[in-house]
Amino acid sequence: MRTKNSFPTKVSLIALTATLLVSPAMAAGNVQEDSVFSTVMVEASPQQVYEAIKMQRQVDPARKQVSYIGAEAVIDENFSGLPVIGSAKCLYKEVESSPRSIEYRLMSSDKFKRFEGCWTLTPMEGGKKTELKLSTYLETGVHVPFARQITNNSVKKDVLRRLGRVKVLAEATTVGINLTHLKATN
Repeated sequence: MRTKNSFPTKVSLIALTATLLVSPAMAAGNVQEDSVFSTVMVEASPQQVYEAIKMQRQVDPARKQVSYIGAEAVIDENFSGLPVIGSAKCLYKEVESSPRSIEYRLMSSDKFKRFEGCWTLTPMEGGKKTELKLSTYLETGVHVPFARQITNNSVKKDVLRRLGRVKVLAEATTVGINLTHLKATN
C-alpha cells in the first residue's frame, strides 16, 4: 500500500544520502576559492621586504626555524586560540622560489590537514615601495556548520598580523638611525 508521503520521503532520503556522500569532498574546500589573502603597501624595496620575510622567522615567538638549506626553510610553529580546535602544532616548508615569491606548504601537523600559501612581492614606484600580498589556505578537517567561515576568519587575523610584522621589519631597515653617545658631565 502506497501512502501520500512516500514520494517526498524517498526524495528526502536520496538528498540526504547524496549530501553525506558529497560532504567530505565539499569540506576539503577549494584552495583557489577558499584562500584568504590581504595586501599591504610597504615603504621599502622588494629586496628589503624579502629579507624582512626571512627575518620574521627569527622574531616571531610562535615560530622556530628548524633548518635553512639553499632556498628552503623548515619552520615549526605553534598556533593558539584557534576556534573549535584550540591549538595546533605544525611543521611546514617555506620555499624561496624567486625574489618576488615565497611559497609555503604543510609537512606535518597534529591538527591541520592542509596549510599552504604564498608571499608575493610587487615593486611599486620604481622599486622604492613594495606591494606585499600574503595568501593562505588552511584546512582543519573540522566538520561543523560554517567551518570554512570560522577558519577563514581566524586565518584573516593571522594574515594581517604577519603582514604587519613584515611591514614593520622592512620599514625599520630603511631608517638610518644615528646614535651619538654623549659623555656624562658633572
